[in-house]
Amino acid sequence: MRRVIRYSIFVWVFLLILPGHVFSQKDTLKNSRKLTNIVSVEEEAHRTRVKFPGGDVEVDEMNDTITKITIGRRRYEVIDKPGHHTRIQVVREPRTDFKGHWAGFDLGLTNFFSTPFDSELPSDGRWMDLNSGKSVSVGMNLVQYSIGLQNEKDNFGIVTGLGWTINNYRFDSQNIMIRDDDGFTTYSVAQRNVEKNKLVTSYLTVPVLLEFQLPARTGDKDFFISAGVYGGFRLGSHTKVVYSENGNREKEKGRDDYNINTFKYGMMAKVGYKWINLYAKCDMTPLIESGRGPEVYPWTVGVTLVHF
Repeated sequence: MRRVIRYSIFVWVFLLILPGHVFSQKDTLKNSRKLTNIVSVEEEAHRTRVKFPGGDVEVDEMNDTITKITIGRRRYEVIDKPGHHTRIQVVREPRTDFKGHWAGFDLGLTNFFSTPFDSELPSDGRWMDLNSGKSVSVGMNLVQYSIGLQNEKDNFGIVTGLGWTINNYRFDSQNIMIRDDDGFTTYSVAQRNVEKNKLVTSYLTVPVLLEFQLPARTGDKDFFISAGVYGGFRLGSHTKVVYSENGNREKEKGRDDYNINTFKYGMMAKVGYKWINLYAKCDMTPLIESGRGPEVYPWTVGVTLVHF
């Protein structure tokens, strides 16, 4: 009986330190009916179970696993066997619904095609040759929505969401991007030594991907492959040029839109196993509006450093 009391006290102490969004609501504290909807208690002769949003706590005096604390897909088990030290083990519960791989932090290298999948630049766009090792794409995919397409399995579905993609195109020349008096995107040759010369674009990105996972999701040891399309809306664009002369550095930023396409779409594929997540994508619309400058198509390959 003492052990039951001891672990029952542990249950309530644990509940008191739950994240504030469970217990900090003023209406919940004032209204017992709302509290009942948030937390429920089941009591038996030797077992007590408390359920709350996102998990539960169970104390069972007649079991070696005296206490089970479940939060999301993680279950913490307090095991106390006679003659042994008490220990805690963590169990990851199998996922019961489909979850895709879009949300996360992407980092990649970007460059241009003259036409999709042709790496040679057009004759009027050779001044846009990039420094491949310093042309970087950063993606912050913060919103994800997964739609399972199977009734009895959880390893195939549609993934969509919302992300923010910033591309840094680092030019490998003294040619500075400008928009001339006729409104065309072209270049001028710098009269000073150029240390850094780049174009930066940022887009809101919405993907629609079909994803297949092997095996059905049971933890972090999954292989997945997904492919589909994405659309983008331009948030901004600018150039940045850093001049270096006689030990002095001077920066210039151009805020013109340079006829960069406001809307774009493209194709994308992702593949991953355990913590390794790779992606590749290619715009099917040119970087610059048709007829307003060189026709080049951005592409990116990279890794997802953080997936959530």
